[in-house]
Formats: sequence, C-alpha cells, structure tokens
Amino acid sequence: MKKAHAFLVTALTLLLVFASVSGRSRAEQPNAEGPPMAQVWGSQLTVYYPGQKKIYVYSELGGNCIFAYTLSTPGGPVARENCK
Repeated sequence: MKKAHAFLVTALTLLLVFASVSGRSRAEQPNAEGPPMAQVWGSQLTVYYPGQKKIYVYSELGGNCIFAYTLSTPGGPVARENCK
C-alpha cells in the first residue's frame, strides 16, 4: 500500500511540474529536440533535455531552477552552472 501511495504521489508531482512548465512562455523554456525526462530525488526534481544535453535541477515542485549540468561526450567533463 505504501509503495502504491509513493508511486501516486511521484506521478502527480511530475504531472504538476510539467503542467506548470508548459504554461511558461517559449523564451523561458529550454529548447529541446525530444521529450524531456524527469526524475524526483527526495524534494528535488531533475529534468534532462536531450537536445541540449543539459540536466536542470529544481528545488521543489513549482520551484526555480537551482543549477544545471552540461554534458559533453561520454567520459568527458561535466560542467555545472547556476541558473539565472
């Protein structure tokens, strides 16, 4: 029962985050060449945009971006930058 409840809470959280992000203007959204992939870790949300090769980390549901990781080639350096 607890696993089903945790799954439901996670699914609803992701749905609400995508709904809040889709309401923003195009200038604020990252340009992606594919569907974003999201993962919830505790109270943080990470969203990966494959077209940009970037991972954005958000503080909480509906929160602002804390920082982003820019991925390069496999085994290459990973750059971390603060969000604006």
